[in-house]
Amino acid sequence: MNINCSISLMPGVAALRGISLEVPDLEAAAPFFAALGVTVTGDGTQCSVHTVAQADCMTLRPVSGRRRRLRRITFTAPPSEIGTIHTRAIEAGHMVIAATPASLLMSGPDGIESEVVARDVPQVKAYDSQALIFPHAPCHSEIDTPRPQSLCHAAIFVSAMPEALDFYCRVLGLRVSDRCGGDLVFLHSRHGGDHHILALVKSSGPGLHHYSFEMGTIDAIGLRAAHLARQGYEARWGMGRHALGSNFFHYVRDPWDCHVELTAGLDQIAADSDRAPGDHKAQDAFYLWGPPPPLDFIANSEALPAGQPLVTA
Repeated sequence: MNINCSISLMPGVAALRGISLEVPDLEAAAPFFAALGVTVTGDGTQCSVHTVAQADCMTLRPVSGRRRRLRRITFTAPPSEIGTIHTRAIEAGHMVIAATPASLLMSGPDGIESEVVARDVPQVKAYDSQALIFPHAPCHSEIDTPRPQSLCHAAIFVSAMPEALDFYCRVLGLRVSDRCGGDLVFLHSRHGGDHHILALVKSSGPGLHHYSFEMGTIDAIGLRAAHLARQGYEARWGMGRHALGSNFFHYVRDPWDCHVELTAGLDQIAADSDRAPGDHKAQDAFYLWGPPPPLDFIANSEALPAGQPLVTA
């Protein structure tokens, strides 16, 4: 199925608001996220993650006897567009779990819930090369280690790319930014903003590949990465620069075998852009420069049987 989401002008979601996970070891959340520089609140039955500019961008609940599971993705949309998305979901045959004038909860592809909440459209970032670095390198004693500003995007595994594109484009109104055949697709909001707020990766089953935090500058990525390493969370991949999206990256692995990206400099796409999505070679899906990715970088740990280890050579 060839869905050209890039030319769609229909109402749709504006930004990624949050993700919800079920994890086998909830107690591991507090030390990891403290090292990451975000705030965690909870009562033992669940916890919420808060960045500098965004409350409740992640929700984690405990699950016993199996690997983590991606349960829900939450997006924002202008209040006036919630009803239109609701109508499209019904027309496309997707189960609507709950609906109010200010929110919508649906069962999406692979059983992953998609939630849409009413929010104003966020301001488009204005990156330039000078803004991505400190104009003068300060001494350690002069700065606090930068903290993540907000949840930037997520990459998820899907078992059927055509069905996933049909939902995220036709129902939620996202557009294709770039793709690598039928194996990887980057999606951005029709309201303009980041090159992708969601990426779809073809796999044998659903799952979460990575979640990404906006750091603002390259120096902020490096300083936070160094702090994570001192706390025992060493680099999984990075530092480097992606080819598609142009952003700088550094990945670590969270306690539940999911990649976490620290990023800055993601390409911005205007709401009225007429850019055609590119179809790229697989090698462009990874990086422009940096160390080679680990062998298990695209492994879907949620699709593995409980107890089966990832390839770590």
